[in-house]
Amino acid sequence: MSKSKFRTQSLDPAHKLSGLLIPVFAMRRQGDLGVGDTQCVMESIDFLASLSMTVLQLLPINETGADNSPYNALSATALDPVYLTMSPLVVPGLSEKMLSELAPASLVSELEAGPVDYARVKKLKLDLLHAAFAAFTGGAAGEGQVEALEAFKKQPWLKNYSIFRAFMDENGGSAVWTEWKPEHRDRRHLDRILESDLKSGGKIKQRMDFYEYVQWVAYQQWHQVRLYAERCGVALMGDIPFGVSRYSADVFGLRELFDLENSGGAPPESFFQTDKFTAVWGQNWGIPLYNWDEHRKTKFAFWRERVKQTTEIFHYFRIDHVLGFFRVYAFPWIPERNGEFVDLSEEEASTLTGGRLPRFLPRADEPEENALLNLQEGTALLDVILDAAGQAGVVAEDLGMVPGYVRPRLQEMRIPGFIIPIFERQEDDPERNFRSPDTYETVSLVTLGTHDHEPIAGYYERLSKWWRGEDGHEGWLEVSRLMRFLGLSPEEAPEQFNDDLHRRLLQVVLTSPSWLAVLMISDLLGTSQRFNEPGLAGDSNWSQRLEKPLAMYEQDPHYLELFTWLRKVLRESRREARPTIPGTS
Repeated sequence: MSKSKFRTQSLDPAHKLSGLLIPVFAMRRQGDLGVGDTQCVMESIDFLASLSMTVLQLLPINETGADNSPYNALSATALDPVYLTMSPLVVPGLSEKMLSELAPASLVSELEAGPVDYARVKKLKLDLLHAAFAAFTGGAAGEGQVEALEAFKKQPWLKNYSIFRAFMDENGGSAVWTEWKPEHRDRRHLDRILESDLKSGGKIKQRMDFYEYVQWVAYQQWHQVRLYAERCGVALMGDIPFGVSRYSADVFGLRELFDLENSGGAPPESFFQTDKFTAVWGQNWGIPLYNWDEHRKTKFAFWRERVKQTTEIFHYFRIDHVLGFFRVYAFPWIPERNGEFVDLSEEEASTLTGGRLPRFLPRADEPEENALLNLQEGTALLDVILDAAGQAGVVAEDLGMVPGYVRPRLQEMRIPGFIIPIFERQEDDPERNFRSPDTYETVSLVTLGTHDHEPIAGYYERLSKWWRGEDGHEGWLEVSRLMRFLGLSPEEAPEQFNDDLHRRLLQVVLTSPSWLAVLMISDLLGTSQRFNEPGLAGDSNWSQRLEKPLAMYEQDPHYLELFTWLRKVLRESRREARPTIPGTS
């Protein structure tokens, strides 16, 4: 495919930006009911502006399911009500009386004390929203609000979502539609059930109306967040996962667009080996693959709508696992069956699956003709994304086992890919030295780590233990490589992570040539707090919260000194300027 056959993004790498990645659930404020909310996001915008930083990156804010993972959402478009600010000022129909009755101070204090208790927080917020909706429909709607809600209901994705959520309620709250009552499992059969429901009082229709109201409230609040960010000179960066959950409104309502016989994931690699299955077989995310032929028939309407709704809120968005547009590592079984394969050989697994093993689809990159086809098809899909994005900026998470053709094509399309210094090595260097920051592509996003990686403080502590352990020579070689990368003598290597090392790591990232430098909030603060550990199931994932509201860190002398130093580095590296925010004048 020649350069003339694909779009290139308008991006000025000379106008360098800086930002923070802060998961919404991790944010804190007094009265947040146990999880970060849209008011917390606005306070985070204030925090960035005070540091002269210019981009706030968030994880996906779509409604999560039972595992609370933002990358396994109930909908590719619906927003999570858990992030709503529960105030009568921004929830039509809600009253202070409802808040005092349903969210007494003792409960709020308990929920705000530790990590996110999703089951209780979700129930509390839905109880408040049900009370607000009853009041809203009972006459408490303000001037023009009923009309605004009716206009919102014309969104093309909303009906499928509200039907799915209503029938989740009919099936005990489970999103696993394959285990619903037999008469509910096929979307095509539900219209008859809904017709019968209307004749008998409309209980299901009332639930659909409720979930549509909740989405209206959510989009209203997030639109206000966007406007606030623009007033503060801060751009918002969202996140579009490549895949969607198998148990989502999208798959349930648009089944023809998906391949349910396979589960997308990632092959085994040296970095993510959190359990035996992941070490042997790789990561099985459970996402269905796409039936791209069906998407082409609709001119990619699903993807265009998904991007459109994202860009209503965000000025930039990150495509998670952009490699999936080129080829996907596919498992012929769903994650629920992983335990059957942990101790099997490939031959034994093949026997169990009827001859199928995990492999790349639509094809592997060998021979060269396959790689060329994957490149052409992936480029065409990214072309659709750029077209749908309009004025919004697009970045691509291109980490993992990256085919040699992906990053050159992203550069040609001027889509910034990711650079994580500790994973970047000099090509053909037998000593495996880190790549010099001077060589980083200008059209790139540089970061010390994403939400999937351990914070840099934890990384160095692990490196130091390696250095001081039984295999100390190999550990010392890696510590030496890191010191040289940082422009320090290996003899200067501290035994433990300290302030000097912390600042030097931040400085190298912020002074690099990359267009955008993003720090995970843990890396800015120098803590070991981790938000997700791939392959590890448990309550610790997606639930960790900051120790205190961001504004309170500025009252701590230690952090006040760090932030003063940070502003100086941003000024000297010319990353402090207000951004030209996409989609604004």
